[in-house]
Amino acid sequence: MMKRLALLVLVVAPALAWAEPQRVTVGVHLRNAEAVSLEQNAYSLSFVMWMRWKGEVDPTKSFRFVNLLEAWALTSTPVYEEPLVEADGSRYQRFVVEGRFFHKFDLGPYPLDWQKLVLEVEDVRHDAGTLTYVADQQSSVVEPLSVPGWTPVARILEVVPFSYPGGLGQADSRPFSRFRFGVKLQRPLRLLLLTMAPPVLLVLLCCFAVFFLRPLHVEARVGTVITALLTVVFLQLAFTDDLPYLGNSVLLDQLFNLSYALMTAVLLECVVVTRLFDRAKDLEAQAATQDGEARAATKAQADAALQRIARLDRWAARGFPPLYALGCLVIVLVARGAQVTQVPF
Repeated sequence: MMKRLALLVLVVAPALAWAEPQRVTVGVHLRNAEAVSLEQNAYSLSFVMWMRWKGEVDPTKSFRFVNLLEAWALTSTPVYEEPLVEADGSRYQRFVVEGRFFHKFDLGPYPLDWQKLVLEVEDVRHDAGTLTYVADQQSSVVEPLSVPGWTPVARILEVVPFSYPGGLGQADSRPFSRFRFGVKLQRPLRLLLLTMAPPVLLVLLCCFAVFFLRPLHVEARVGTVITALLTVVFLQLAFTDDLPYLGNSVLLDQLFNLSYALMTAVLLECVVVTRLFDRAKDLEAQAATQDGEARAATKAQADAALQRIARLDRWAARGFPPLYALGCLVIVLVARGAQVTQVPF
């Protein structure tokens, strides 16, 4: 029995050792990121990448950049002519790489969005059963990393399995090991607070000023609202001019749509006030031709219409601004929540 067990161990142990995939430690040091194009979903990266491994398979001969955009512009230069052999028997090679890569940007929460500049590496010859990547935790980003218009907030580092349909023409679907590295960028909040919000709020304040004009000045009230509406239209075109066509609205569009709805409500309020004012004037003219109790009753109706006008302007002046602020808050929270719950890659 013992002899059979020993024989089984001698047979199974080499098979298990052979089945163990070769582990390749991959690391990246990002030196620069620039030319971020929202229209092309592309960016340029300059980085140093290294690989360390033990085994017969040389991973430096069969890796590729999965999300490479312009292969003709890629420069990937090995530092050593042959991989270095370290004291523990592992081999090491380092590459200096510059190229243009792509990753689909989610612009839904613009201008409060965050984006990912990602680098993806995969072995094109060996599946995960033969070769598997291990992320080097010493991977880093240069400090400070300056990307115009963006603020780096986090590092991305992971290794995930990825399968091609049909196993690249085979009957089964083999998983491949894929290394991902990158940086998460946050658009500065000051873009919204200091650049976009002030002119829109100024226009809305001018629009709200109609509540303090007498209904007698109907041309001034209506003209102010119409001018404010046209101004907001031009502001929207100016603020979204750099965005590619998406086929759907972004956060900024939704905020402008809320502004349009609010100004339309202000315009409707002006129409209602004008009609009430005309009704009051008609009643006052009618009262001038009457005597006694009929005149007093008509005069009371005219005064009631004027009081309704005052209440309506007062309620609108107090209610529209907080209603607009609450609507903006809800739109922002929904848009940011949708981006947080999106698929990371």
